[in-house]
Amino acid sequence: MEKNITKKTCLFGISIICMIFFSAPVYAHYPWINLSDYTPETGSALEMTIGWGHKYPLAGFLKKSAVETLEITGPEKSNLKFISDMEIKSQESISTPGAYVVAATRKAGFYTKTAQGGKQASKENLKNVIACSFSHMCMKAIVNAGDGKGKVDNVIGHPMEILPLKNPVDLNTGDYMPIRVLCNGKPFNGYVFATYAGFSTEKETFAYAAKTDKKGNGKIRILKPGVWMIKASQEQHYPDEKVCDIESFIATLTFEVN
Repeated sequence: MEKNITKKTCLFGISIICMIFFSAPVYAHYPWINLSDYTPETGSALEMTIGWGHKYPLAGFLKKSAVETLEITGPEKSNLKFISDMEIKSQESISTPGAYVVAATRKAGFYTKTAQGGKQASKENLKNVIACSFSHMCMKAIVNAGDGKGKVDNVIGHPMEILPLKNPVDLNTGDYMPIRVLCNGKPFNGYVFATYAGFSTEKETFAYAAKTDKKGNGKIRILKPGVWMIKASQEQHYPDEKVCDIESFIATLTFEVN
C-alpha cells in the first residue's frame, strides 16, 4: 500500500494512552543525521550534525550528551568524533571510494507525563502519573565517496533500523527506493513516511507514505532529486506496567538522490 501525502500526517494505530500522552497536540521529537555532503570526493573528511525535532530538515540539534553510539561502516575505518557540542567529523579523511553507512543512537530513556509536568524518569514513585514512555531512537545515513558504489543493506543491530535495499547513487527521480524495516531484529509491518529537504517546514509533514509487508519490505518513490529522509516508528506495551506504559522505537534514514 502506497500513497502520496501532501498534508500533515497522523500516526496510525496509536493506543488510547498514547493519544493522552501526546495530546495538545504534541509529537515525539526524533533524530536524523544531516551530512554536509552525501557524495564527497575521496580525501575528504565527513562532517555532520544530528537533527532533532519535528521539522525536517530545519529544527534543532541533538547534543553530544544525548548520543549513545556513533559509528561508520564501509570499505575503510574512520572514527567519528564530536568537534563541538553538536558538530561531528571523521578523524581520518575517506581515501577509499565506496559506500559507507553512518549510524547513531540516542540514549534510551524514560519520560513520564504527570499532572505537575514532565519527568525524565519512570513512573515508579511518581504521583499523579498520566502516562510513561521508554524511547529508543536510531538513525542512519548513506555516504557514497568518490566514484565508488556498493551495498548499503548491512544490519547495524539497532533496536529499530531501516535497511536500504538499493544504493541511492543508482536511483533517479521516479524510481523506488526498496527498504526493509526491522524492530528488535524482526520484520516491521506498518507505515513508513518519507520526505525530502525543501518539501515543507511544517511539523510532521511528509511527501510520501507506504506500508511494509509481513517481511518488513516496502518501497518509497523518489518524487524529486535531493536529500531524503525515511522515518519508521513502532510502539508496544512496556514489559513491566508498574515501571512504564509504552516502549517506543523510532528509526530514520537519510540519503541523497541526484
